[in-house]
Amino acid sequence: MRNSNTNNWRSTALVAGAILTAGVVTTTSTTDVHADNSQNNAQVSNDQVTYDQVRATTDQQLAQLQSANDSKEAQQATANEQSNAADLAQTNAQIDQLKASHAALEQEQAGAIAQAQASTAASIEAQTSAANAEYQQQINTQQQNEATQRAANDQQYAQAVNQAAENQQAVADINAQYQKALSDAANTQTSQAQAAANNYNSAVAKENDTYQGKLSAQQATNAENIKNAEASLASATANANKPYEVATTNDVAVTGRVAKPQTDVKVPAYVTKYGIHLEVRGYNGAIPVSDYTYPEFANTYYGEYPDSAVITNKAAESTPHDISEMPLDFQPGLLSYDAKNDHSEKVSADGLTADQVQVLRALALSWENGFRNNVFQNYREFYNVVNKNDGFVNVAPVDLVSTDFTDNIANQVVANRTKYNIDNNSHTVISSGMPAEATYTSVINDATKNLKKNLTSEFNGKTVYTDVNENLTTMQAGTPTLLNYAINLYNSMQGMYYGELVNPTHIGGHAVNLLCAGVRTVGIGFQKLTDEMTAKNGSGVSDRKNPSYAVTFDHVGFNIDYDANLTKEVQNRNVWGTSTVDAQLNTIKTAQYHVNKVPGTKTVTPTATDVQKATASEQQKLADVKAQAQQSLDALASAHQASLNKLAQQYNDAKAQVKANYDVAVTKAASVRDAALKATGVINLQAYKAQLDSAYQNLVKADQVAAQKLAADRDAKIANIKKVENVKLDAKINELVPSVDPQIKQLQDQHQAVIAHGDAVLAELKAENKAAYNKLAEQFNVQLAAIQRRENAKRANEVRLANNTVVLPSAVKVANDGNIDTVAFPTASNPLQAETTGRVQTVSAPSIVKTATQTPIAVAPVVTTVNHAAENTVKSNESSAPVVTQTTAVAATTNNGTQTSVASTADNKATKADNSEKSVVKAGTVAKKQTPAKKSESSQKVDQSSMSIVALAATALLGTLGITYSSKKRHN
Repeated sequence: MRNSNTNNWRSTALVAGAILTAGVVTTTSTTDVHADNSQNNAQVSNDQVTYDQVRATTDQQLAQLQSANDSKEAQQATANEQSNAADLAQTNAQIDQLKASHAALEQEQAGAIAQAQASTAASIEAQTSAANAEYQQQINTQQQNEATQRAANDQQYAQAVNQAAENQQAVADINAQYQKALSDAANTQTSQAQAAANNYNSAVAKENDTYQGKLSAQQATNAENIKNAEASLASATANANKPYEVATTNDVAVTGRVAKPQTDVKVPAYVTKYGIHLEVRGYNGAIPVSDYTYPEFANTYYGEYPDSAVITNKAAESTPHDISEMPLDFQPGLLSYDAKNDHSEKVSADGLTADQVQVLRALALSWENGFRNNVFQNYREFYNVVNKNDGFVNVAPVDLVSTDFTDNIANQVVANRTKYNIDNNSHTVISSGMPAEATYTSVINDATKNLKKNLTSEFNGKTVYTDVNENLTTMQAGTPTLLNYAINLYNSMQGMYYGELVNPTHIGGHAVNLLCAGVRTVGIGFQKLTDEMTAKNGSGVSDRKNPSYAVTFDHVGFNIDYDANLTKEVQNRNVWGTSTVDAQLNTIKTAQYHVNKVPGTKTVTPTATDVQKATASEQQKLADVKAQAQQSLDALASAHQASLNKLAQQYNDAKAQVKANYDVAVTKAASVRDAALKATGVINLQAYKAQLDSAYQNLVKADQVAAQKLAADRDAKIANIKKVENVKLDAKINELVPSVDPQIKQLQDQHQAVIAHGDAVLAELKAENKAAYNKLAEQFNVQLAAIQRRENAKRANEVRLANNTVVLPSAVKVANDGNIDTVAFPTASNPLQAETTGRVQTVSAPSIVKTATQTPIAVAPVVTTVNHAAENTVKSNESSAPVVTQTTAVAATTNNGTQTSVASTADNKATKADNSEKSVVKAGTVAKKQTPAKKSESSQKVDQSSMSIVALAATALLGTLGITYSSKKRHN
């Protein structure tokens, strides 16, 4: 048993077995010298036969009706598929024809479409220019009105000034200076305005010349591009008419990422903290690393410790990121875990789901098989030592399987362990505190008793050995994900198996159990540990926030007389159940290795439809080139208009600046004049001037608001011009090349209607067939129920005594059910049926009816079970080596018929790792078959006592009838 206070898993190895001998007891019953005379008045009931006949007729007719219904439904489904396929082909052909016609018409009208596009662009440009001119005219009118108002104000103000100083020479001089300043300002304004106009006109002319140059170049480029596209289409059309290559596929293997175990792991911090040393314990002291035959096995022993987080030299290639990257083979070495790169599914606080358990079972099964095969192929000496007495030296083992059969065993073992509160440091055995019927050997014996019985009978004269054993480990996870649990279990199994392959004379019990070639199946159980179990000292559970599990490996198999050929033939039979992990393994295998289809080619002569499809891209390219040509022209026109707008804005800004300069000069002149007038003592005309200026400023503000609206109206008008012209263009193009989308939609809707009609017909047929089947089944069920009621009434007076049936007197006569016709009693064709289906009817007095035939059963062969580390053994000084124990169990018969049992073993107690010991299992010696032995005296007493109770009861009842009863026992 592996155990350490610092371990995050625990694993123990235990093999249990017992020598089984099979004997058959047969009992015969007689009444007198002529046994058959006691049955003269017995009549066999024919109700059961009637029931069987009606049952057979029911099954036959229902099967025939179901077959006929299935045939009709299949025919209807086939007819629907054929109709749908034909209609689909016709619909697709019509759609292809519409598309081809549309493409041809589009090609035919290409010139007209291009002309319409050019006309639209020209119309937009002309209307846009007109709108801009109209806007500019409105702005000019505003500015003229402002100038007129300003001149009028000046005149009015001058008049006021003149009137105020009409007779004053000083006022005249001041006004003369003022007028001269105004004249100079006006002249300056005129000169600057003319310069701005000249600059604007020159810039507009230059922009127009530039635009015309770009337009001519772009038109030439467009013409060249369209010419090239048309040539490419023509070339594509010619090429499309040539024979072409079509795709084929070839298989190409694709290999996914698989983590590789790391053998050079280092855990110095953990060793320092807990004083753990790399050595195998359990053989009367520690075995140093130097004793390992193969150094690569040594570091795998670190799988015993809590988790891969303590590994300081983690290798990226040894860190899987998902379940699909877990290795399926089982080479020596440990895996590392990286929570940040864990892409696997979560494990809830309630623990593993049933599906998650199956994934872990699949992986653990693959790893156990990987270990067995790798040891056989590459480390044969270990395998041969374990199997030296079993007939499998140098004979490859058969892979273990995990099936519904073994899942039931594993689930029952887990249920028993949970029921009796067995922790992760204890095996499923009596000494762990559970009754014998709950142990793993009892569970396995119950599950395999029929198979064992059949093999014993089949191999009469040979010894059938039963190989059963149990390995135990603990699984936990610091992060609640399926990948963390899987890595933890992988590393645990590395330490449990490779870590125990020290050298051929020092092999740990877990490795011995798994390398036993006689085992064929493994039931892998996951027992969720309670908080009480994980809190125990020595539980090894370091992280209790996530569920922890005791994982049991219960191996089962049979070895036929130490004959490898016979044993492997039995192992390869279909008697071990159906695999429950194939789907999980296949999912992982597919991710790690799968085949992709790589395209190839073959030559095909194209059809007209093929040509159309092949040139569709070039036709679209031509259409795109033409559209791009128009877009380029539109872009030039848009850029040209933007430039003109910018120049107009610059011109307006220049005029505004000229006006601003004029206003400053006028204001300054008025200021100078007013100052001069004030100096001469003339009255202050400021109020009058302010009144005039306010009126002028109000006009300017009103014009600014109006100018903003004029600009918005102009922009809206230009946008509407483009919209209207593009609508006209779309209408013109649609007139030249009408759309075929409505016709295609109509064809598709018609095809869906055909499919829906076929589905409705099939659904109606299925409903009718189901109703007819249910009606016929109900009719038969009524008849069968009536027969069963009558049979139950007749059986009410029957009593079974051992192998005999007694019919007691009854005052009530069972009436025949009028709903069922009586049928003739058939002759039994099956001998077993003749033995077990006898029935009696009520007679005037009780009588014993024997079964039809009693055939003596042949002596069964002795069954011997290999005991790899029996839990209760006796010490002996006959052990050949301190590290290998042998258990020999012999069942023999002495001359006087009493049975003796001899057993010799070396001390094989499982000890804990922190006491410097490790479990050891014997090299597997088994007693050969002896002379058939009588059952033990106590066993005989039990059998005879059971038969005596039956005999006494029968004798008391039958004595008054003059019938005698005797029992006989047969011994093997």
